[in-house]
Amino acid sequence: MEGLSGIILFIISFYATINFYRLYSIDRRIIHFCLGTSAAFLALIGIASFLAIFFPVLDPLFIGEWSTVFSVSLVLSAAAALLREFRPVFSRFPKSFTFAPLILILVYPLIIETVIVKQWALALYQGSALLISLLIYSYRTKKDGSYAYMLVGVLFFAITFVMYWIPETYFDFPAYAWMLLTSCGILIVTVGYNQIYNLDEQLLDQEQRRETWFV
Repeated sequence: MEGLSGIILFIISFYATINFYRLYSIDRRIIHFCLGTSAAFLALIGIASFLAIFFPVLDPLFIGEWSTVFSVSLVLSAAAALLREFRPVFSRFPKSFTFAPLILILVYPLIIETVIVKQWALALYQGSALLISLLIYSYRTKKDGSYAYMLVGVLFFAITFVMYWIPETYFDFPAYAWMLLTSCGILIVTVGYNQIYNLDEQLLDQEQRRETWFV
């Protein structure tokens, strides 16, 4: 079951990666770059065990752990970019500050041996990204119902977050369960973004502009 759920996570995350990179190619927004790259690392988590079969020198636990660090850091950067865009133009912080959460990647080797500290760091990053996303997308859904896709997707992530961090003494959350719930959240958010930003129409318009550039 875990192998199948890993494949599902890989397929959906790979689909999300392509979609967010396509959006980034159109509007150059930091949030789309961060979400696309984060999805790429989630896809890597999904196939980590299969990579170890074909390349025995690779450690799936090492790949999974570091992919999680990169993915979580990029998700919080995306949340910071979302928060920046939500603020009025005159009060926005510099774009470079949205990448501040990536400092976890540099600090992680120093705390990798301290299980409690690194778990708290990951939980703090995940919880912060979820809180920002829930607040902003709840507000936007109230103003525009089309944002409900993103809100529902974030709720899937929130449910996964809560169930994952419940102590094992109270609840044993299997790996395949969080992979499937995460996959559902990624798919819903990606479909929601495509509908809101009319990705196919924008790509078609972009292609038409290229074809008529020299006319």
